[in-house]
Amino acid sequence: MNELIPLKDNINFKFKLSGFNLLLAVSAIVLSLIYANGVINFLTHGHHAFGVTREHPWGFLVAAYEFFVAISMGSIAIGSAGLFFEIDTIKPLVKRLLIFGFLSLIAGFSVFLLEIGHPITMVIYTALSGNPMSALFWLGVFYPLTMLFTLLTFLSYSKGNSAKFLAMLALIFANSSILTAGSIFGNINNSPIASGVFYQIQFILSGLLGGIFVFTIISSFIHDDEKLTRGILTLKKASIAILSLLLIMYLVKYITGMYGSMPGKIEAVEHIMNTPKYWLYEVGFGLIIPILAAVFGSKTKVGFFNIASFFGLIGLMFSRINVVDITEIAPKQPLMTHMYQTPVSIIKYAPTFTELSIGLGAIGIFIILLFIAEKVLILDDNH
Repeated sequence: MNELIPLKDNINFKFKLSGFNLLLAVSAIVLSLIYANGVINFLTHGHHAFGVTREHPWGFLVAAYEFFVAISMGSIAIGSAGLFFEIDTIKPLVKRLLIFGFLSLIAGFSVFLLEIGHPITMVIYTALSGNPMSALFWLGVFYPLTMLFTLLTFLSYSKGNSAKFLAMLALIFANSSILTAGSIFGNINNSPIASGVFYQIQFILSGLLGGIFVFTIISSFIHDDEKLTRGILTLKKASIAILSLLLIMYLVKYITGMYGSMPGKIEAVEHIMNTPKYWLYEVGFGLIIPILAAVFGSKTKVGFFNIASFFGLIGLMFSRINVVDITEIAPKQPLMTHMYQTPVSIIKYAPTFTELSIGLGAIGIFIILLFIAEKVLILDDNH
């Protein structure tokens, strides 16, 4: 087994009894129990346990799933790019980035499988009668390929091989996956606020940020290694460019949303911009705090960027909540609007306790999976 998988010789699940480690352990256990409670409620009551409706069919679970996918694809893309382009400061991070991304996708599936209700039926009908014009169909193609080449890259690189070709394929399919996930929202032509290329690009950029944020938090607290610190500082510099571009995109997106008072678009823009979950959480926590920490923080230490990364993840979560909400809060307009225009009114939705339990509880599953990976696998670079 050790010849195939880079397992540690002495596997030990003990951890240092520091305040942070105890907090992390308790949080993981509590969140996992909350997740189990949500699963039991779902199995007992079915989809009636969720707050979604025919008018607002996607809710918090889709947002939580997209959050984990963002972290996953961002981590995999950064790790495989560092390997393929031979970026020396990122190479020591490659194995952890690939594994963190892979495990984040598993945590996302632990949410998504309960949202779709019939995962086995979905796989069968996708294989037998899938529609190549559907973005969801291509997600079913790209995700398995991303997972496959991520694992192959990790195993090959762990054996001392260059793995550049495998890393290239992992990078291509990771970017294809997150681009396609954004296309699910950007291709909704009868939702004026969603239709366009904004969400495709925003999903890729925010996914990269999610990978940087989660890796910074985990690596900085668990490891005190000079190579890791240099790599994180490199990622912090890269985050400045990504955050700056996202801020410009957000500005243009909502200026054009208000311009012309287009029915179905202006109502959605006004609604989302009047809520704290947009200005405070998505923009403030997700963009402003991280870019201030990256620009004005220490150039030699990770420092405040650790805390900013935590806020950034909160902002990323709310960005996914907002994209699900803003595409559904206004009734879908028929394409022949001059004949069948429907009155615009905001569709209200609030997640139930079951949805919150499953979506937030999956964070506990993710933490536990990361802990097991750190204790079982050889993740420190030896190249």
